[in-house]
This record gives sequence, structure tokens and C-alpha cells, in this order.
Amino acid sequence: MDIQFILIQFIGFMACCFLIYSYYGKDTNHILIVQMISTVLFCIHYLLLGAYSGILICVYELIRDLLYYKTDLDDYVFMGSFIVYLISVLITFTSWLDIFPYGASLVDGYFLTKKKKVVLFGAIVTYASWLIYNLYVKSYALVITDVVIIVSNTYILLFKKEKKDMIMNKTSKSK
Repeated sequence: MDIQFILIQFIGFMACCFLIYSYYGKDTNHILIVQMISTVLFCIHYLLLGAYSGILICVYELIRDLLYYKTDLDDYVFMGSFIVYLISVLITFTSWLDIFPYGASLVDGYFLTKKKKVVLFGAIVTYASWLIYNLYVKSYALVITDVVIIVSNTYILLFKKEKKDMIMNKTSKSK
């Protein structure tokens, strides 16, 4: 393993730390802000790996999340994402595995318009798809993180029931 590969994995690991932290946010907007920071690091990580579907999705997600955060047009943003992703997958398609990040991002985009509990469930579905893609592009830092996010979000959903009412009341998007 060379130093460049280790640096690439380290950047991915840092992005993942921000991403994992985001799911402990108090509301959907907090989740979005921290995820935008992690997405910038993911863009760099995928660019250095030469994983072009991954970087394209990250750029789209950054724009999408910013639009979710800044506007009240969630349904239009999601529909626009769907059209852009369909065109992009046709352009960047090299393997059936390239479809996984597009599908994961669409699922993620849909669930980000919901309350926190639904966002957490959506992340489990999303990161299961990213796990397959990250194995394919040799993004080992992200593979580990995908597993951690899946386990972490499952834990939050199953064992944080004492805060269920508080979470459901505080997490509606405040725009």
C-alpha cells in the first residue's frame, strides 16, 4: 500500500466521521448541514479514487441538500434530482454496479424530506447500496463507515425509544 492510497482512505474516513456525527443531530436541518460538509470530503475522496459515478452523485447531493436546506421546494428538488440522475447514469454507465450510488442517492433524497426517524431508516437502506459500490471502487474507509452507519442508525431506531416523542416533535423541518 502506498502513501497516496492511505491518504485517499484517510480523507474518506474524515468524511465518514462527519457523516456519522450528522445522524445524531437534533433535526433534519442539522443533519443536512453536517452532511454537506462530509459530502465535500467525499467528492475529494472519490475524485482521487477515479470513481466518477461516486463523485458525480456527491456533487449532486451537495446541490440537492443545499436546495432542501434553503428552500421549501422539496418535492420539486427531488423530481429534478430524479431526472438529472437518470441522464447521468446513462452517461457514466460502465458497470451495473455504477447504478447503486444513483439508487442510493434517490432513496436518500426522498427520506431527507421526512422526519428524523424516517431519515434514519432511509439511511440504512441508502448505505446498504453504497456499501456495494464502495467495495467495487475500493473505498475501504467508506465500506467500514457504511457498516457503522447501518449499525448506528439501527441502534438509534431500536434503543432510543425513551426519546421517541421528543424526536417526533422536534424534527419537523423548520423553514
